Amino acid sequence: MSKPKGQLRWWGKTYSVRVRFADGSRKWVPLPEGLSHTEAVARAQEIADAARRRSAPADTRVIALPSETLDEWVKRWTAMRERIGYRTVRDDRSRYKTHIQAVLGTRPVGAITTEDIEILRDALDEKVQGGKIAWTTAQLVWSAVKSMFKAARLSKHRELRVRRDDPTQGVAPPDRGAVKAKQFLFPSEFLQLVSCDEVPLQWRRMFVTTTYLMLRASELEALGWDDLDLEHGIAHIHRSVVRTNRTQDGETKSQRARRLAIEPTLVPLLHAMQKEAGARRVGRVLDPMPPWYDLAKGLRVYLIAAGITRPELLARGPTRRWITFHDLRATGITWMAVRGDDPLKIRQRVGHEHVATTERYIRVAEELRPGFGTVFPELPRGLLPG
Repeated sequence: MSKPKGQLRWWGKTYSVRVRFADGSRKWVPLPEGLSHTEAVARAQEIADAARRRSAPADTRVIALPSETLDEWVKRWTAMRERIGYRTVRDDRSRYKTHIQAVLGTRPVGAITTEDIEILRDALDEKVQGGKIAWTTAQLVWSAVKSMFKAARLSKHRELRVRRDDPTQGVAPPDRGAVKAKQFLFPSEFLQLVSCDEVPLQWRRMFVTTTYLMLRASELEALGWDDLDLEHGIAHIHRSVVRTNRTQDGETKSQRARRLAIEPTLVPLLHAMQKEAGARRVGRVLDPMPPWYDLAKGLRVYLIAAGITRPELLARGPTRRWITFHDLRATGITWMAVRGDDPLKIRQRVGHEHVATTERYIRVAEELRPGFGTVFPELPRGLLPG
């Protein structure tokens, strides 16, 4: 008996193969994008051979290629997400390579079972217990695993749908650990930092802008003069720098633009910086910015240079974490909460997706309000052009 080959056709974007199933029906089965003709012929023969041993499914998109490993499928999955513009593709690839590939990478994607997923989960727990990774990292890896197998079953991109079930369903996630509190600066500490002449002027202005506007680093770098209406005191936050190409702008993390009132004490500095920029005022407000991987370390170095050595800011351990550049955004949010701003106003201003995120700052503020100091204080004249 000759080996079934199926009828192969090119549809202008991808190949499909028409095969006969055990119940006598003939249906077209889409093949993954990006296959060469030789690869498509080989895959078509595999599918035709598998089809004759089963009845035709209602949806032929869920027919897994028998020889496709998870490694191969993940390459297609991440490539698709990259084309669409997902911001987490780089992290997805890194987490897969570091934590998932060794356990599941060579397994056929259609043959991975719930037990395999449990083995992966147990491996993540062992890494956490051994101090190799933080529990938050394990949770991020788990989230990637869930996204992968959800796409393998339900993706609207037909070439990714290779399973009729999701093996992660019903599997308990990795263990969670202690939640470490976000760090923040008191107003007096902040003024001490941005008044210190040993801290470069560009860094001090960067600390002020991200704190008073409560911006993420990617949003701060993308901030342009055309995003600021200084006459009316309004900032339009609608873009962020793409992590893999810092010359390219993309959407904000929440994929929602927001307009916010600029703190009055920040306006004089922005006016002065705009005047100083002169002809460059059509570009970015802070150009150039240091590399992102230097921001957190630079902040800690300059805190020490300014004489700010509160242990809570610089300690690192199982229940405490040292301050990072992102905590300057947390500082501004905490200040708003201490001031008593409406929670919905805070959420809208900073772009929180969930109310619960904003409520954490409210609870901290309620404990800190007495004796906290004046928030968003007047800025030192040393920040202005000479």
